[in-house]
Amino acid sequence: MDSIFVQKEIQSVNDNIISIEVSADMLMQTLKHFEKANSDQLNIRLQKKDVTGAESANKENGRNATLALYYSHMSAGSSNINHTFKIPVKILKHNHNSVYLKEPELDSVDLYMNLPNAFVSTYKRLDKYKKNANDHVTIKVSRRRGGFLGFVLEEQGKFKITLSWNEALDIRKPSHEIQTDSLIQTAFTRAPDQDDVDDNDESEDKEITVKLKDWKMASRIVASCKTVIFLLAHNEACVLHCLLEESDDVEVIYYINGVKIRDQYDE
Repeated sequence: MDSIFVQKEIQSVNDNIISIEVSADMLMQTLKHFEKANSDQLNIRLQKKDVTGAESANKENGRNATLALYYSHMSAGSSNINHTFKIPVKILKHNHNSVYLKEPELDSVDLYMNLPNAFVSTYKRLDKYKKNANDHVTIKVSRRRGGFLGFVLEEQGKFKITLSWNEALDIRKPSHEIQTDSLIQTAFTRAPDQDDVDDNDESEDKEITVKLKDWKMASRIVASCKTVIFLLAHNEACVLHCLLEESDDVEVIYYINGVKIRDQYDE
Protein backbone atom coordinates (compact mmCIF):
# COMPACT_ATOMS: atom_id res chain seq x y z
CA MET A 1 0.00 0.00 0.00
CA ASP A 2 2.91 2.36 0.58
CA SER A 3 3.58 2.42 -3.16
CA ILE A 4 0.01 3.58 -3.89
CA PHE A 5 -0.94 5.94 -1.03
CA VAL A 6 1.07 8.91 0.20
CA GLN A 7 -0.64 8.72 3.58
CA LYS A 8 -2.95 6.15 5.10
CA GLU A 9 -4.71 5.61 8.42
CA ILE A 10 -6.54 2.41 9.30
CA GLN A 11 -8.12 1.67 12.67
CA SER A 12 -9.80 -1.67 13.27
CA VAL A 13 -10.06 -4.15 16.11
CA ASN A 14 -9.29 -6.87 13.54
CA ASP A 15 -5.54 -6.20 13.24
CA ASN A 16 -6.27 -2.96 11.35
CA ILE A 17 -7.86 -4.90 8.49
CA ILE A 18 -11.25 -3.86 7.12
CA SER A 19 -12.90 -6.00 4.44
CA ILE A 20 -15.54 -4.35 2.28
CA GLU A 21 -17.76 -5.29 -0.66
CA VAL A 22 -17.97 -2.55 -3.31
CA SER A 23 -19.35 -2.21 -6.84
CA ALA A 24 -16.36 -2.45 -9.18
CA ASP A 25 -18.19 -0.54 -11.92
CA MET A 26 -19.02 2.41 -9.66
CA LEU A 27 -15.49 2.55 -8.30
CA MET A 28 -13.99 2.39 -11.79
CA GLN A 29 -16.29 5.15 -13.05
CA THR A 30 -15.28 7.41 -10.16
CA LEU A 31 -11.59 6.80 -10.74
CA LYS A 32 -12.05 7.66 -14.43
CA HIS A 33 -13.64 10.99 -13.43
CA PHE A 34 -10.63 11.69 -11.22
CA GLU A 35 -8.24 10.83 -14.05
CA LYS A 36 -9.99 13.18 -16.48
CA ALA A 37 -9.96 16.02 -13.95
CA ASN A 38 -6.16 15.98 -13.96
CA SER A 39 -6.10 16.44 -10.20
CA ASP A 40 -2.94 15.61 -8.30
CA GLN A 41 -4.53 14.22 -5.13
CA LEU A 42 -7.35 11.75 -4.45
CA ASN A 43 -8.66 11.23 -0.92
CA ILE A 44 -10.58 8.09 0.03
CA ARG A 45 -12.49 7.72 3.27
CA LEU A 46 -14.58 4.85 4.59
CA GLN A 47 -17.44 6.16 6.70
CA LYS A 48 -20.50 4.66 8.31
CA LYS A 49 -23.99 5.80 7.34
CA ASP A 50 -26.67 7.28 9.52
CA VAL A 51 -29.79 5.17 9.13
CA THR A 52 -32.16 7.97 8.16
CA GLY A 53 -34.51 8.50 5.22
CA ALA A 54 -33.49 6.81 1.99
CA GLU A 55 -30.31 5.48 3.56
CA SER A 56 -32.36 2.99 5.60
CA ALA A 57 -33.00 1.00 2.40
CA ASN A 58 -29.26 0.59 1.91
CA LYS A 59 -28.99 -0.50 5.53
CA GLU A 60 -31.50 -3.27 4.93
CA ASN A 61 -29.54 -4.40 1.87
CA GLY A 62 -26.36 -4.60 3.92
CA ARG A 63 -24.88 -1.38 2.47
CA ASN A 64 -24.01 -0.04 5.90
CA ALA A 65 -21.23 2.36 4.92
CA THR A 66 -19.97 4.55 2.11
CA LEU A 67 -16.64 4.88 0.40
CA ALA A 68 -16.20 8.63 -0.12
CA LEU A 69 -13.77 9.74 -2.82
CA TYR A 70 -13.06 13.43 -3.10
CA TYR A 71 -10.63 15.62 -5.00
CA SER A 72 -10.35 19.15 -6.39
CA HIS A 73 -9.02 20.78 -9.54
CA MET A 74 -8.67 24.20 -11.10
CA SER A 75 -11.17 25.20 -13.77
CA ALA A 76 -10.35 27.17 -16.91
CA GLY A 77 -11.28 30.34 -15.01
CA SER A 78 -8.80 29.52 -12.23
CA SER A 79 -11.57 28.62 -9.81
CA ASN A 80 -11.15 25.70 -7.41
CA ILE A 81 -13.79 23.01 -7.99
CA ASN A 82 -14.40 20.29 -5.42
CA HIS A 83 -15.78 16.86 -6.29
CA THR A 84 -17.18 14.26 -3.89
CA PHE A 85 -18.44 10.80 -4.82
CA LYS A 86 -20.03 8.44 -2.32
CA ILE A 87 -20.22 4.74 -3.17
CA PRO A 88 -22.38 2.46 -0.97
CA VAL A 89 -20.33 -0.42 0.44
CA LYS A 90 -20.87 -3.32 2.78
CA ILE A 91 -18.46 -3.85 5.65
CA LEU A 92 -17.85 -7.58 5.96
CA LYS A 93 -17.61 -9.30 9.31
CA HIS A 94 -14.27 -10.78 10.29
CA ASN A 95 -15.67 -14.30 9.86
CA HIS A 96 -17.27 -13.68 6.44
CA ASN A 97 -16.64 -16.45 3.91
CA SER A 98 -14.81 -14.10 1.52
CA VAL A 99 -12.22 -13.30 4.19
CA TYR A 100 -11.02 -16.90 4.04
CA LEU A 101 -10.75 -17.04 0.27
CA LYS A 102 -7.25 -17.97 -0.81
CA GLU A 103 -5.57 -17.21 -4.09
CA PRO A 104 -5.48 -20.34 -6.26
CA GLU A 105 -2.10 -21.85 -6.99
CA LEU A 106 -0.75 -23.82 -9.91
CA ASP A 107 1.17 -26.93 -8.92
CA SER A 108 3.19 -26.61 -12.11
CA VAL A 109 3.47 -24.47 -15.24
CA ASP A 110 4.17 -26.14 -18.58
CA LEU A 111 4.43 -23.08 -20.82
CA TYR A 112 4.20 -19.31 -20.46
CA MET A 113 4.54 -16.25 -22.69
CA ASN A 114 4.28 -12.49 -22.76
CA LEU A 115 1.23 -11.70 -24.90
CA PRO A 116 1.51 -8.88 -27.47
CA ASN A 117 -0.59 -5.74 -26.88
CA ALA A 118 -2.69 -6.47 -29.97
CA PHE A 119 -3.78 -9.78 -28.45
CA VAL A 120 -6.99 -8.19 -27.15
CA SER A 121 -8.33 -8.28 -30.73
CA THR A 122 -8.75 -12.07 -30.44
CA TYR A 123 -11.65 -11.53 -28.02
CA LYS A 124 -13.59 -9.66 -30.69
CA ARG A 125 -13.08 -12.56 -33.07
CA LEU A 126 -14.33 -15.05 -30.49
CA ASP A 127 -17.45 -12.94 -29.93
CA LYS A 128 -18.61 -13.86 -33.42
CA TYR A 129 -18.90 -17.53 -32.57
CA LYS A 130 -20.98 -19.56 -30.11
CA LYS A 131 -23.27 -17.75 -27.70
CA ASN A 132 -24.50 -20.55 -25.45
CA ALA A 133 -23.69 -20.40 -21.74
CA ASN A 134 -22.03 -23.83 -21.72
CA ASP A 135 -19.81 -23.28 -24.77
CA HIS A 136 -16.16 -24.27 -24.48
CA VAL A 137 -12.95 -23.23 -26.15
CA THR A 138 -9.75 -25.25 -26.32
CA ILE A 139 -6.58 -23.18 -26.09
CA LYS A 140 -3.63 -24.82 -27.83
CA VAL A 141 -0.06 -23.66 -27.21
CA SER A 142 3.20 -24.98 -28.65
CA ARG A 143 6.83 -23.90 -28.86
CA ARG A 144 7.23 -25.70 -32.17
CA ARG A 145 7.66 -23.87 -35.49
CA GLY A 146 8.22 -20.43 -34.01
CA GLY A 147 5.45 -20.69 -31.44
CA PHE A 148 1.73 -21.35 -31.80
CA LEU A 149 -1.28 -20.01 -29.92
CA GLY A 150 -4.70 -21.07 -31.15
CA PHE A 151 -8.32 -21.21 -30.02
CA VAL A 152 -10.49 -24.10 -31.17
CA LEU A 153 -14.28 -23.88 -31.07
CA GLU A 154 -16.11 -27.04 -32.00
CA GLU A 155 -19.63 -28.38 -32.00
CA GLN A 156 -19.66 -32.09 -32.68
CA GLY A 157 -21.00 -32.91 -36.12
CA LYS A 158 -21.59 -29.24 -37.03
CA PHE A 159 -18.39 -27.20 -37.19
CA LYS A 160 -14.80 -26.78 -36.02
CA ILE A 161 -13.09 -23.39 -36.12
CA THR A 162 -9.50 -22.56 -35.18
CA LEU A 163 -8.43 -18.96 -34.56
CA SER A 164 -4.66 -18.59 -34.26
CA TRP A 165 -2.08 -15.86 -33.73
CA ASN A 166 -0.10 -15.55 -36.96
CA GLU A 167 3.00 -13.75 -35.71
CA ALA A 168 5.97 -15.39 -33.97
CA LEU A 169 5.61 -15.87 -30.23
CA ASP A 170 8.27 -16.19 -27.54
CA ILE A 171 6.78 -19.19 -25.73
CA ARG A 172 8.85 -20.61 -22.91
CA LYS A 173 9.11 -23.65 -20.74
CA PRO A 174 10.05 -22.82 -17.14
CA SER A 175 13.35 -24.35 -16.12
CA HIS A 176 12.42 -24.08 -12.43
CA GLU A 177 9.46 -23.26 -10.23
CA ILE A 178 8.12 -19.83 -11.16
CA GLN A 179 7.98 -17.32 -8.33
CA THR A 180 5.52 -14.42 -8.60
CA ASP A 181 8.17 -11.84 -7.67
CA SER A 182 10.44 -12.93 -10.50
CA LEU A 183 7.73 -13.71 -13.06
CA ILE A 184 7.83 -10.37 -14.88
CA GLN A 185 11.61 -10.27 -15.02
CA THR A 186 11.72 -13.86 -16.24
CA ALA A 187 9.23 -13.19 -19.03
CA PHE A 188 11.32 -10.36 -20.47
CA THR A 189 14.72 -12.04 -20.10
CA ARG A 190 15.75 -14.32 -22.92
CA ALA A 191 16.70 -17.76 -21.62
CA PRO A 192 19.69 -19.02 -23.64
CA ASP A 193 18.95 -22.70 -23.03
CA GLN A 194 15.49 -22.48 -24.63
CA ASP A 195 16.51 -21.53 -28.16
CA ASP A 196 16.60 -25.14 -29.44
CA VAL A 197 13.15 -26.64 -29.97
CA ASP A 198 12.59 -29.94 -31.76
CA ASP A 199 9.80 -29.25 -34.25
CA ASN A 200 9.03 -32.99 -34.34
CA ASP A 201 8.59 -33.28 -30.57
CA GLU A 202 4.84 -33.44 -29.90
CA SER A 203 5.44 -33.12 -26.16
CA GLU A 204 5.96 -29.41 -26.84
CA ASP A 205 2.21 -29.16 -27.57
CA LYS A 206 0.03 -28.23 -24.59
CA GLU A 207 -3.66 -27.38 -24.32
CA ILE A 208 -6.46 -26.52 -21.95
CA THR A 209 -10.24 -26.55 -22.45
CA VAL A 210 -12.14 -23.85 -20.54
CA LYS A 211 -15.61 -22.38 -20.53
CA LEU A 212 -15.79 -19.76 -23.24
CA LYS A 213 -17.57 -17.29 -20.96
CA ASP A 214 -14.75 -17.58 -18.39
CA TRP A 215 -12.12 -16.80 -21.01
CA LYS A 216 -14.09 -13.89 -22.49
CA MET A 217 -14.58 -12.33 -19.06
CA ALA A 218 -10.87 -11.47 -19.09
CA SER A 219 -11.21 -9.19 -22.13
CA ARG A 220 -11.58 -6.00 -20.07
CA ILE A 221 -8.59 -6.90 -17.92
CA VAL A 222 -6.39 -7.61 -20.93
CA ALA A 223 -7.51 -4.41 -22.67
CA SER A 224 -6.71 -2.28 -19.61
CA CYS A 225 -3.27 -3.68 -18.78
CA LYS A 226 0.10 -2.84 -20.31
CA THR A 227 1.65 -6.25 -19.65
CA VAL A 228 -0.12 -9.62 -19.88
CA ILE A 229 1.63 -12.93 -19.21
CA PHE A 230 -0.20 -16.15 -20.01
CA LEU A 231 0.64 -19.32 -18.08
CA LEU A 232 -0.64 -22.79 -18.93
CA ALA A 233 -0.77 -25.99 -16.92
CA HIS A 234 -1.63 -28.73 -19.41
CA ASN A 235 -5.28 -29.87 -19.05
CA GLU A 236 -5.46 -28.31 -15.57
CA ALA A 237 -5.73 -24.51 -15.58
CA CYS A 238 -4.43 -21.30 -17.11
CA VAL A 239 -3.59 -17.88 -15.70
CA LEU A 240 -3.48 -14.34 -17.07
CA HIS A 241 -1.01 -12.37 -14.95
CA CYS A 242 -1.55 -8.70 -15.81
CA LEU A 243 0.17 -5.45 -14.85
CA LEU A 244 -1.86 -2.27 -15.11
CA GLU A 245 1.26 -0.23 -15.87
CA GLU A 246 4.79 -1.21 -16.83
CA SER A 247 5.71 -1.50 -13.15
CA ASP A 248 4.25 -4.13 -10.81
CA ASP A 249 2.57 -1.62 -8.45
CA VAL A 250 -0.88 -2.82 -9.56
CA GLU A 251 -1.40 -6.36 -10.80
CA VAL A 252 -4.39 -8.54 -11.62
CA ILE A 253 -4.11 -12.34 -11.63
CA TYR A 254 -7.00 -14.12 -13.33
CA TYR A 255 -7.26 -17.90 -12.88
CA ILE A 256 -9.36 -20.17 -15.10
CA ASN A 257 -9.90 -23.81 -14.22
CA GLY A 258 -9.88 -26.31 -17.05
CA VAL A 259 -12.92 -28.37 -18.04
CA LYS A 260 -12.31 -32.09 -18.25
CA ILE A 261 -13.35 -33.73 -21.50
CA ARG A 262 -15.82 -35.96 -19.70
CA ASP A 263 -17.37 -32.90 -18.01
CA GLN A 264 -18.32 -31.41 -21.39
CA TYR A 265 -20.70 -34.28 -22.10
CA ASP A 266 -22.08 -34.45 -18.56
CA GLU A 267 -23.46 -30.89 -18.64
